[in-house]
Amino acid sequence: MKFPAKSSPQSGRWCSGALKMQVQGSVTANLEKTKANTKILVVSGERRGESSCRSKLNEMELHRTFAYKKARRLVHQWRPVIDHSERDIWEIIKRHKVTPHSCYRAGWNRCSCMMCIFSLPKHWAGIRDIFPEEVEAVKRDEETLGFTLDNKKDLETYIGSAESCVYWDREAIEEIKTGVFPAERMYTENWRFPAGAFGGAEGGPC
Repeated sequence: MKFPAKSSPQSGRWCSGALKMQVQGSVTANLEKTKANTKILVVSGERRGESSCRSKLNEMELHRTFAYKKARRLVHQWRPVIDHSERDIWEIIKRHKVTPHSCYRAGWNRCSCMMCIFSLPKHWAGIRDIFPEEVEAVKRDEETLGFTLDNKKDLETYIGSAESCVYWDREAIEEIKTGVFPAERMYTENWRFPAGAFGGAEGGPC
């Protein structure tokens, strides 16, 4: 009955461990076609430049669901862009004329949880612009739980007078609010860097 902790070790940040990694591990270990007598390659997109923790990751290693002796389940993890810079990634997307995800076009510098605990005040101000009812719900949750999302202050105080930095791309905002991403928008001939490129923040918009 608390929000995830703003800490580096994922032991206190169960939103990453319990809701992402453990889910994938549980599926791999229990799904009929993957739990035994199989070879699996898990491909993920971490980059060393994203954080000090990720800087220490290996490009290739045995995955946590590896269980060859017990179940003949051989699982490797490959991080093909581990040494890429952010510009390298954008250049690949540009080369193939892939439309940047609506999160980036609306000013986010990453696609993460909408209300990531690492979002800065200006990010929350942007989230409040797009999802005012949801932000109010988080404030009510803080009161109900007696526990704030930030380690030291409630959300209203944390946001304060921060100015929203959302980039009001009409189609991007529509996609974010509806969750509908039309297939015909997947590629574009008029490619340009989205507003959220090279933002350098830890989470949230801009």
